[in-house]
Amino acid sequence: MDALIAKKRAEVMARLASMKLPGGAGAAPAPTPAPAPVPAPLAAAESPLDKIAAIKARIQAKLSGQIPAVAPIQPTELHPMLRDDYKASARSGQAPMPRISSIKANQRKEQPKRLKIEHEAPTSFTDPKKNPYFDTSLGAHRTAEPHARRAGKQFQFARPGRYIEQAERLRNEAKMEQLKVEIAARAEVARLEDEVLDANAIKFSEPPEIEWWDAPFVSNGAYPQGDVVPVESLITIYVQHPVPVEPPASILSMSSAPSQLMLTRKERKKVRRQRRIETQREHREKVMLGLLPPDEPKLRMSNFMRIMANQSVPDPTKLEAEVRKQMQARQDKHEADNQARKLTKEQRVAKNESKVESEEQRGVVAAVFRVGNLRYPQHRYKVSINAKQNHLTGVALVCEHLSVVVVEGPEKFVKAYKKLMLRRIDWVNAQVKLDAASSAGDVEQAEFDLSKNSCHMIWQGPIEQRR
Repeated sequence: MDALIAKKRAEVMARLASMKLPGGAGAAPAPTPAPAPVPAPLAAAESPLDKIAAIKARIQAKLSGQIPAVAPIQPTELHPMLRDDYKASARSGQAPMPRISSIKANQRKEQPKRLKIEHEAPTSFTDPKKNPYFDTSLGAHRTAEPHARRAGKQFQFARPGRYIEQAERLRNEAKMEQLKVEIAARAEVARLEDEVLDANAIKFSEPPEIEWWDAPFVSNGAYPQGDVVPVESLITIYVQHPVPVEPPASILSMSSAPSQLMLTRKERKKVRRQRRIETQREHREKVMLGLLPPDEPKLRMSNFMRIMANQSVPDPTKLEAEVRKQMQARQDKHEADNQARKLTKEQRVAKNESKVESEEQRGVVAAVFRVGNLRYPQHRYKVSINAKQNHLTGVALVCEHLSVVVVEGPEKFVKAYKKLMLRRIDWVNAQVKLDAASSAGDVEQAEFDLSKNSCHMIWQGPIEQRR
């Protein structure tokens, strides 16, 4: 154990001695003892035995107070940035940055130098007027020279009140447009008023000395003086009325044909529409000439805001009440007119009779129907009551195996009666009711067999008059 401690102590002392280099900065020369034999340097030992011998000699010299000589340490160059001369030059700004890499990974790989060919651009390319490849559509500010790098844009803050002024300007423009529209509307109204005044101020030309219809009867080119007309003139104070003459029979037969005088429904609607259009046109002309006052605008809840768009409305509620009042007045007037045109009971009867007479004047038509079985009371009632309602006359012949119905009257009513006999009356399905009556014990109803009942029109044609 003591030997191991001594060994370690010798190693420490040897290392301390190796750190104190001769001639180093700040190292004081120690008093050297008497010269002693110095062992061979460790660096020269080439075998393990020599190394062990050198170590033992060093330990022995330490114990005896002598420092063995060691191999000198190779001096290492300092980093250029740590030298005093580099620090002084760095303060003056003249020291170059050394390119020293500590490890292989940090070493920069030198790029191969590129061959740079320097030449000057010809004047024909720098001058846009002489350059054949210069595009004139790019503008005069474009040149063949490379553009300089533009400087970055800086913030430009808006002047206080700039956008407020823009808003005020837009408001003023809107007000001016509104004033222009109002002025144009007033000018249009004034133009219409001028047209009405011009229409009222129509000046009729003076009548001619001789009217064109009198020219053939005037010989001297002027009307004769005085009230007395010569007897030789074709114009007299007497009026000659034509003598009424009975038309020939052929014309009467043509006028009695219903197809010549009767108008269809579309034709009657067309006549009414044309009459209404003509009445409205005359009314508008009278209003334009000032003979009648202009009609009030027909205000409704759906259009009164559009009609009053160009007018200021201080009280919309009052305006709405006025519109509703006008609507109610128009409705009351409509109902009053209808009530005034409504016919009394006697007038309606007289109107129906006049219609029958007018239809009968157009011509009388007769129709003959063949019915298989007409003994069923409900069928007989329908045939009879509809003939009376349509103002038809005729006869019904009821037999056991055959029945015949003959009617005559205006063509319009015969046509309606024909629809009743051929379409509306169900001649076969009445058998279901008869079967129900038979099951209930009604023998009178059960004796009719309508399963094969039918109705056909045998003949229809015009006749001279009712029989």
